[in-house]
Amino acid sequence: MFLPRLISFVIRTYNESAFIGRLFDTLDAQSGGPFELDITVVDSGSTDGTPAIARKRGVRLIEIPKASFHYSKALNLGIENSLGDLLVVLSAHSIPCTNDWLARMVSHFDDADVAGVFSRQVPWPGAYWREVVRINRMFSESPQVFAQGSSPQTIPFSNAASCIRRSAWQQHPFTLPAAEDIEWATWAVSSGHKIVYEVGSAVYHSHDETSRQAARRLIELEKAADLQMSRERRFLLTAKQSLGAVVRDAGELRRYEPRLLSRLPLLWESARRSYWFVRDFEG
Repeated sequence: MFLPRLISFVIRTYNESAFIGRLFDTLDAQSGGPFELDITVVDSGSTDGTPAIARKRGVRLIEIPKASFHYSKALNLGIENSLGDLLVVLSAHSIPCTNDWLARMVSHFDDADVAGVFSRQVPWPGAYWREVVRINRMFSESPQVFAQGSSPQTIPFSNAASCIRRSAWQQHPFTLPAAEDIEWATWAVSSGHKIVYEVGSAVYHSHDETSRQAARRLIELEKAADLQMSRERRFLLTAKQSLGAVVRDAGELRRYEPRLLSRLPLLWESARRSYWFVRDFEG
């Protein structure tokens, strides 16, 4: 059985003081194997005391300026400074739901063809409706293995909570400024590796954002998609995506909230997000 003693964690942070202590406690409590944890925190200019919490816990801390943050570069930097053959990537606000979370993730690497494993995500209680719909749509209750030759589909691989094999990362480090996880998993499968969705290994993870913050996150993802597809960004495309998001939200809201009067303020928030999407994308 493949049971490495040393497991490296790379945790990217920005103003995560409300969560990171709880995350460290949860990682300390992981059972199911003789694991030794090697933790690296890559902080991008937190102002809320997050680095001080990391220092107090004795983990490896790398600090970079906020202005230079890049999802892939920050993650690659953390991996370069870590030690293990298996690398667990976590958002600081992704909290494992159970104490056997790590053991479930690691167990799949008995198969030498497995390059990465990712967790099911569960919305935090009270999460905004759009986050609940998005997460439940992306992360089903059925386990899945993505391999070369399987039906073409988007792999919802997420570095909010994943585990990858260092040797696979060495073949292909992360590249994109956002959505780097999906690009990496797509490469892995096309190169003959396997990606596993471990539904029994779940984390609490959802975003609590304003409409403008949500729009900016979508802009980051679309810019990454433009780069990956060599797609020229035109205003017509941005406007089409914005309108399409409102239409999709309207359809999902009819299923999520049957009462018309309750749907109206939620639909207004959707319209605001689409407005900021166009305005901030187009400058």
